[in-house]
Amino acid sequence: MTIRSLILTFLLLIALAAASWIAAAAGTGTGLALAIAAAKAAAIALVFMELRHAHAVDKVIAVTAILFVVLLCAGTVVDVELR
Repeated sequence: MTIRSLILTFLLLIALAAASWIAAAAGTGTGLALAIAAAKAAAIALVFMELRHAHAVDKVIAVTAILFVVLLCAGTVVDVELR
């Protein structure tokens, strides 16, 4: 992990936080908010958790965790839509 990657990630996270704040003030839908949150999570996982240079098992565990979150969100959406 280099100082350059940390600074670029910091600037990216600041920009995404500003975009999130602007989107919330404009009253846009939840799709944009979820996309911004996913971009923040990906930046944090790749840089601070060092998944870019991690062992294959660690990458599989991270992907499995993401799939479980998607499964839980899909179940919530289906539950809300069917009520």
